[in-house]
Amino acid sequence: MGFAVAGGGLVAVVAGGLLVVLSAVGRGPLARSRSAPRWRLAAGALGALVAGTAGLVLWVGAHDPHVTWFGPVDVHGPRRGDQVALTFDDGPDPRWSERVAAVLDERGVDGTFFLVGAAIDRWPEVARRLDDQGHLLGNHAYHHDSWRWLDPRYPELDRTQRTFARRLDRCPALFRPPHGQRTPFVLSRADAAGLRTVTWDVSAEDWSDSDGERVARRILAGVRPGSIVLLHDGLDGRGDAEVDRSVLLEALPLILDGLEARGLTPVRLDELLGTDGYLPPDRC
Repeated sequence: MGFAVAGGGLVAVVAGGLLVVLSAVGRGPLARSRSAPRWRLAAGALGALVAGTAGLVLWVGAHDPHVTWFGPVDVHGPRRGDQVALTFDDGPDPRWSERVAAVLDERGVDGTFFLVGAAIDRWPEVARRLDDQGHLLGNHAYHHDSWRWLDPRYPELDRTQRTFARRLDRCPALFRPPHGQRTPFVLSRADAAGLRTVTWDVSAEDWSDSDGERVARRILAGVRPGSIVLLHDGLDGRGDAEVDRSVLLEALPLILDGLEARGLTPVRLDELLGTDGYLPPDRC
């Protein structure tokens, strides 16, 4: 769910828009208007362009998982070597999380599950079993929605850490914001809590596809050494009967086969990034 315009592309868009504005003011109908001097028209048009550009920058910085304009974000691991990380969002889900973990366990693979705090409170036993099986657990906020990230205080982060401490006696050191949406305030809060913010560089949008083979092809087409792969064992932390993650159960063995064929080894995200997966007890 990224945005295509970033870096040099954004500069090109701004420069192109400025040329269009100047051309319109200098040669178009606006230049012939007697009721508004050219400089006022140019100033107004330029102001609108600047405001639009600022809005675009803010939108891209907040939504694109690949940009780090607002603060440090791990998008991928080292490109040297043969390791990748398979990450799963929006659980724990009582119907699907352990079935996904079973596929990984059969292949001797450890995954990383970013858990929604409210779902941990509803199904703590599922989270504990994932932990017992050796999978890494990360903070995925307390609610999985599209607006709480706009609160500068961002209490979602600490509330989820407290839930981990209460339910699992440990606190994650890795945080993934829901939908990847973040502000400088969100990133600052994560840093102050000792958490590294992680997004991804490969996604197949498996939450909106029902064809497992197609999901696997998309993942394998984009994966590289160091890739952080985004998949979903739940949806929004709901865990209700309408959540169907059978597409992932179909896709996951194909993804694992494809990684093996490419000489790529899936590991936990803390191993890929060379960092601690959990905070020291005195920080929890």
